[in-house]
Amino acid sequence: MFNLDQFLLDREERADRQFALIDKFNLPLISLRSNYPGENKNAFIPREILEIIHEEIQNILGNSIKYEENIISLEGKTFLLIVKMNAIDLKKLVMEIEEKHLLGRCVDIDIFNENKEPLSRTDLGYSKRKCFLCDNLAFACGRSMAHTHEEIQDNIKTRYINYLSYDKKRENIIDTIGDLALKAMILEVSAFPSFGLVSPLSNGSHKDMNFFTFIDSSFAIKPYLKKMAKVGFSPLSLDIIFNQIRKIGIAAEEEMFLATSGVNTHKGMIFLMGIAVAITSKVLYEDDDFSSISKYISLMCKDILKDFENININSKLTHGEKLFLNHGITGIRGEVKNGLQSIFKGSIDIFEESLNKDSNINKAMIQTLLFLMGELEDSTILHRQNIDTLKEIQKTAKKLLKSGGIYNSENVSIIKTLEDEYITRRISPGGAADSLAVTIFLSNCKNILFK
Repeated sequence: MFNLDQFLLDREERADRQFALIDKFNLPLISLRSNYPGENKNAFIPREILEIIHEEIQNILGNSIKYEENIISLEGKTFLLIVKMNAIDLKKLVMEIEEKHLLGRCVDIDIFNENKEPLSRTDLGYSKRKCFLCDNLAFACGRSMAHTHEEIQDNIKTRYINYLSYDKKRENIIDTIGDLALKAMILEVSAFPSFGLVSPLSNGSHKDMNFFTFIDSSFAIKPYLKKMAKVGFSPLSLDIIFNQIRKIGIAAEEEMFLATSGVNTHKGMIFLMGIAVAITSKVLYEDDDFSSISKYISLMCKDILKDFENININSKLTHGEKLFLNHGITGIRGEVKNGLQSIFKGSIDIFEESLNKDSNINKAMIQTLLFLMGELEDSTILHRQNIDTLKEIQKTAKKLLKSGGIYNSENVSIIKTLEDEYITRRISPGGAADSLAVTIFLSNCKNILFK
């Protein structure tokens, strides 16, 4: 038999615990509970839904969660999470989950700021939550008992069943995206001759890495690319997705350095491929077409050059900041801000047309690499060399491509000679290599996931 006095006592003890945690950490708190009618808040479906939303929040917030615990009482299970994040931004984020996640309306996600004040939707200028069975306000339906417990429970059960189908689809897509990203990275490092890049036959112009270093690194970062894809396959806004994949990217870099004993094999790749997998996943979630990926990338990265607007010339400048100040070069940041036009309106077509010639993927990769070397402001070349060397390489690559590239037999010996020359001069078109891998990835996605 339901004990109302105990229920009220449980609620009071939960509130006391919430405030104690805020006092201890002096950070905002999330209180996550089931929004399930009736006396049995610990039934299977509300408990499972709560675990699902809890995992979603963990995936989104990651290392921003500084502490968490759970309470089980007559209120059902309650997760309490202390989060290092601005309370208003946190409220906006959980509102997206509540409104857009398939199960978001089945839970209550309350946010308390550092002063133990609850933040409401109206505090942020939003309207109150609506009932998920009709268009009336939720509190009005609850007060008037407009819907029976059975009606609401049946609706929640239907949402849960629909979520299970959605989750199966999502996991299949995420697995496929992760596999295609890994395949693309391994194919890229397998191309030869590759103008000073690492390959199975040469360390290229690098003394601290080889083909096997890249294999280790590729497998180390794959789980993080899958995490980025999972964040993308969601109702979250592009701004939130970008913030979350940047955090995942930092963790991926740490794992890369562990796998390579401190060698930077894939830092640029993590950034570029991370954006590609997240947005590809987002476009699939929105059921949009392949051609819209470029637009989504541009929208997500619209503010990515703002860091260059407030450069302090008296501080220690990054390599990218120096390139921007001295030459106006925006590098890969400029590429993603423009929606990777060099890939969507260039290298994908080059790669696919090359494959159609003789199905030789190595030749297709070299041809595509030539195109990208001719087009990109490759920051790796600039970092290891200078602007004059970059212009020289761009001019040489364009000339070779115009004369047929790797498919002109007279160019084969020239390309092999350039490989040796670039190794001697320590030239490595790493930016073009990253774009080649993303080209391969996107081409495979187009032919497998967007049919």
